[in-house]
Amino acid sequence: MSEHTHIYTFHDKTLAERLEEYTNILSAQGRIVPASSIRTEWVCDVELVIEPVGWQALWKISRTTCENYGIRYPTIVKVEVLGMDFPILNALVKITAVQDDIHLPEKHEVSLVELYPTIDQQNHSLDIVGTAHCVDRLRFFYNYLWMPWDEDEDDDIDWVEQHLERRIRLYFDMNNGIINKETCDIIKSLISEGKEIQKKISTCESLLPEDFQEDDMPEELAQETCTLMKLHFRLQQIKAEMDLLENPSLRGLLGKNQSYNRRKKRSDNENGRSLYYFVWLGGIVKELQEFSNKIQMMLPEDAPIKICGYLDDVIDIFETGDTILLGEGNYSIKGSTGLQEGGTIIGISNTEDTIISPHDTNMSSSLFDFSGNEILLRNVCIDLGLLQAGIIIRKDCTVIVTGSRIRVSNITANSNAKWGAVVMPGAKLVLENTVFQELGTAIIIYGTGEVVMNNCQFENCSEGVRLNDNARFTATKCSFENIENGHAVVMETEKVTRSENVEVGSELSSVSLKNISLNECKFFNNRKGSIMLRPKDTAALIHRQINATTEESACKEAMEL
Repeated sequence: MSEHTHIYTFHDKTLAERLEEYTNILSAQGRIVPASSIRTEWVCDVELVIEPVGWQALWKISRTTCENYGIRYPTIVKVEVLGMDFPILNALVKITAVQDDIHLPEKHEVSLVELYPTIDQQNHSLDIVGTAHCVDRLRFFYNYLWMPWDEDEDDDIDWVEQHLERRIRLYFDMNNGIINKETCDIIKSLISEGKEIQKKISTCESLLPEDFQEDDMPEELAQETCTLMKLHFRLQQIKAEMDLLENPSLRGLLGKNQSYNRRKKRSDNENGRSLYYFVWLGGIVKELQEFSNKIQMMLPEDAPIKICGYLDDVIDIFETGDTILLGEGNYSIKGSTGLQEGGTIIGISNTEDTIISPHDTNMSSSLFDFSGNEILLRNVCIDLGLLQAGIIIRKDCTVIVTGSRIRVSNITANSNAKWGAVVMPGAKLVLENTVFQELGTAIIIYGTGEVVMNNCQFENCSEGVRLNDNARFTATKCSFENIENGHAVVMETEKVTRSENVEVGSELSSVSLKNISLNECKFFNNRKGSIMLRPKDTAALIHRQINATTEESACKEAMEL
């Protein structure tokens, strides 16, 4: 157990400790514990261990709830627990402190797994350590061990004996790098797809009448029933695949097979030269001739090139140093595994007409996830769709984006919880002539990450750039005019407990801004460039509480914070 930012955390628990905890909670001497009884076992444990009322916690509001209330994601507020709904593992909470100018009802019923008990408690007689342990066990179990298809498992199968140890080992193997990234991506994608399918199944079943007759079924109802059958079938397929992947020996065979397939696909390129791939969805002969002329002017005469119809097929065989040339069209991809180690994607048509978007919402949290070497994206439009982020850049990776657009095109969806690019510690992002459109936060930079941008624009974004302490940010001739004052550049720091605006280069600031440079940039209402210093969520909440008795006064106090 560790005390991190005023809350209890348990990241140091070992595999053996987790296994022992869950075995004690879920196992029953001499009887089978099927999947249908797992929640009942948890309810019994929670009722015995957790404090039912009167403790303080941080509520990490879910992405869906943030979208419903139109607030940025992630948002954390401080709450007091007013009571429990044990059968559904929920808590009734009252908001006691907020950080931003957000407007929320005072009371909420939330899932226990969204609460993080704080170390500082008003009532010191409570067993807050035991409560924190209980909530952590519950959260870890339902986030990483319980699968969406488990509810349909037969009652004669002992869930604990069949799955518990294998799934805990799967989690630790993925986090410790024992399983390669490609296999990890497959596992994450299957689990994510399974969760989405389970939601769709629940929605479809709730819409079906209870007493419908198959002989006299309306056509529309028949279609819905057919859709439901397909969803159940796909969920069973995912379950079968995951049952294999839970087995360590079979996972090892899969990794070897992936390496073999990659070598086999590349066997026709014996000289090892970097390849060019022209990806085109098809069209008329004249268009093909125009593309051919462009490519001939771009490449050397002896450059090896292949023509493909699907971007996904190229990504599967893509090697570091290869280049993809995209013709006009909307290219949907299932993932970016082949690109993660380096390479180039260039659109050879108009940016707005060369679109890369997710194949479905179950693929991952981001469209691109880069982790090594250098990647160049030029003249393409990255459309997030329903994903949370466009690009994630990880340590020791440099991504260059030029002449491109990163956007959310689905204007009916709330975009406050969507991020254009996320720069992790030790990563670098270089942007030239790039537009960010309809995003919650265009760019997020974590400590020691770096972003350099020139001639970039922000259109209808809630926030421009959000960065942490020790992050580096340089902007030259960029337009922040469409972002309201105070949200163009936001620095989240533990060195302040209240939001404040300071000018770049100001000597009055308590926070060093030497890593931030704004040169010839334009801002809202032609104002000078300023940085909003915003306290990190937990720092702000610990230092300030709202003693409001009504929702209106709570919102007023929140705006002052």
